[in-house]
Amino acid sequence: MKSKISICKIILISSCFAILTVNSIMAQRPRVGLVLSGGGAKGISHIGILQAIDSAGLKVDYLTGTSMGSIIGGLYAIGYSGKEIEKISNHLDWDAILSNKPIYSQISIDEKDEYGKYSVELGLKDYKPQIGTGLIESETLWLTLNELFMPVYNVKDFSKFNIPYKCISTDLSDGKAIVHSKGEIVTAMRASMAIPSVFTAVEHDSTKLVDGGIIRNFPVSDIKEMGADIVIGVNLFTGLPDISKLNNLLDVFYQITQYRDAEDLVVEKKLCDLIIEPPVGKYSAGSFDAKDSIMLIGKEMGKLYYPYFKHLADSLNKIYPIEYSPEGRLPKTEKIFVDEITFEGIEKTSMSLLLHKIEIKPGNEYSAAEINKGFEKAYSSRFYDNVYYELKPTTPGHAKLVCKVKESMLTQLKLGLSYHSYSGAAILANLTIRNLLFDQSRSMFKIAAGEYFRLYAEHRQIFGSKANNFINLSYRSENLPLNLYEGEKNTAKYHVAYNQFDLNYTRIFGINWSLAVGINRQRNTFSPDIADNFVVNGNSKNYYTYLRSESKTTDRVNFPTRGYEFSAEAGIVFNRRANITGYDSAGNPVDSSEIVDGKPALYRFMLNYSRYHSLSEKLVFLYNLQAGITLHSQGFIFDDFYMGGMQQLFNRQLVFVGLLEGQLTTTSISSALVGMQYNLSGNLFLTGKFNTAMYDFSTLTDAYDKDQAKWINGFSLGLGYNLGVLPMEFNAMYSPQIGTIYSHVKIGFLF
Repeated sequence: MKSKISICKIILISSCFAILTVNSIMAQRPRVGLVLSGGGAKGISHIGILQAIDSAGLKVDYLTGTSMGSIIGGLYAIGYSGKEIEKISNHLDWDAILSNKPIYSQISIDEKDEYGKYSVELGLKDYKPQIGTGLIESETLWLTLNELFMPVYNVKDFSKFNIPYKCISTDLSDGKAIVHSKGEIVTAMRASMAIPSVFTAVEHDSTKLVDGGIIRNFPVSDIKEMGADIVIGVNLFTGLPDISKLNNLLDVFYQITQYRDAEDLVVEKKLCDLIIEPPVGKYSAGSFDAKDSIMLIGKEMGKLYYPYFKHLADSLNKIYPIEYSPEGRLPKTEKIFVDEITFEGIEKTSMSLLLHKIEIKPGNEYSAAEINKGFEKAYSSRFYDNVYYELKPTTPGHAKLVCKVKESMLTQLKLGLSYHSYSGAAILANLTIRNLLFDQSRSMFKIAAGEYFRLYAEHRQIFGSKANNFINLSYRSENLPLNLYEGEKNTAKYHVAYNQFDLNYTRIFGINWSLAVGINRQRNTFSPDIADNFVVNGNSKNYYTYLRSESKTTDRVNFPTRGYEFSAEAGIVFNRRANITGYDSAGNPVDSSEIVDGKPALYRFMLNYSRYHSLSEKLVFLYNLQAGITLHSQGFIFDDFYMGGMQQLFNRQLVFVGLLEGQLTTTSISSALVGMQYNLSGNLFLTGKFNTAMYDFSTLTDAYDKDQAKWINGFSLGLGYNLGVLPMEFNAMYSPQIGTIYSHVKIGFLF
């Protein structure tokens, strides 16, 4: 390494001496050019080099970059210092940037019911699946770049940046390099890093652009054309990596982009006066989880080359003295006035819907963060695959906001796999059609086909000036088992067919809270599958009117680390009818009864609240409070709550670790749970939970009778793996009052 650096030093000093001599005669300060190559996550090491250049006081006159080098180079070119770019990198959510979905906490509560519950989501056009040019559109990336580059929203000629700048992308139509020097800086950089088949291609002047690394990952020739006399190049590509190091999709496709660059690199490197090659070979393009280690490598390389940067800066300043500071180069643009809003790409959705979502009005002043918040809300509506903006300057401090829209397919097919200890294996399928009957509507049909069949159909109509009012009409049909227990002994198993028609009005407040009032008709048909002796069969039906409130702020669907989930419901069960026939062990009818006209009516209340607190980067404390009571109950099992299980699978189930689903049935329950969740490594989690409950404390006449109340405790310990396309949980549960250890398995998604 030292030998290689010494050679570089000799070359640099010799080149500088020759250039300084020539330019002394011509009385012109030599121009320093900086070239930053692509490399995915490895490009984070560029930041340490920039910090060393800043510390040395070396003024960079031209800058070019490709892919990740175009992003970091662009930030530096417009005026961010190396230290500021490090802060930006540390605060970026790389998981969100590399995701093709909205952040869960930003999803409106009316869409959270179906978010993150499927392995595959495909848009359909004329009943045919539509495959895009890449897997990741990355709304978060677009908006992040918009915010970071807002200080130069009014600069469309990149040579007018604090450091003249160019970046490289590849034209998909002919495979030639596109050198971006004018136009929209965000679009140029997004095109430069569009790794084929990973990030979607960027549409530009009737063609599509992808990662510049395909054609020129180390754009030295371009900086020479700009006029650079002394070229410093930071190259992250030292040859095609061993096939064993290709660990994920990003690595594989990034490898593909490097085939041609391996040849071009030889030519480009010869044009450099100094080449810096940080030792990041053990990392891949997708190693964003190792960003801290890569950053450290860049800083160490910066320290190593600092003497050469300092020598060059001092030599130039001695002959051509200038005043220069790496700080304070960024233009100050905190807010702009939006004069006008225009739209591009809207065909099937409405402009009014988008305006309601972004909540931006002409004639008002907005910061980039405020504009982004509106577009994040619009994206979270699930009507768009991508919705971002460009700012077209009008007068100083003013701009036209151009909304760039890529609409989601109105028809989407979603597929997932499910296995649960209670309900067995199933294939989940969902067909969602937007604007089927009217504008701003969602029609949905989904099934779980497996050991037990489940079906749900819904039509949701949005209305109101703020698009926050909904009428929901739905039908649910389920065939699930009902197990009856005496302690740990399973005494009977019933086949239950449950059907429900529901109509409700829902109002959304913000994005996290909803309030609904509705009525439904429920029918249960039940017959024994397995029983020890006396059994019953028959049916029951009733109407139920309710008021329900829900709120969710958790950061993700599985293994949340912060936020809460809340639901409360109060209702009246009326017009109840039940026809029941009992049979002895020989199959002879021995008892029958009928309840007519709901005498008496039932009053029901349910509450469920879960909270997650991050105690550290890996450790999460969680707790849950539940309550449920049915007043005037006559002990009919279909009026009760079902205690047990680790996830809610069916109506009126209250989860309780230590018990199987429905192992206890009760008219009343109040429970509390505490737990810890520890991130062992990557997406692997260890969870431990303890809960306690008081139940059976209500009677036909009393809401609370302490002499009737019973207590039960439960524990669980489990492992979980948050694989996005197939999350998994494996738990062991135990209740001292039952005395049996139960296993619990959930693989995939819940219906």
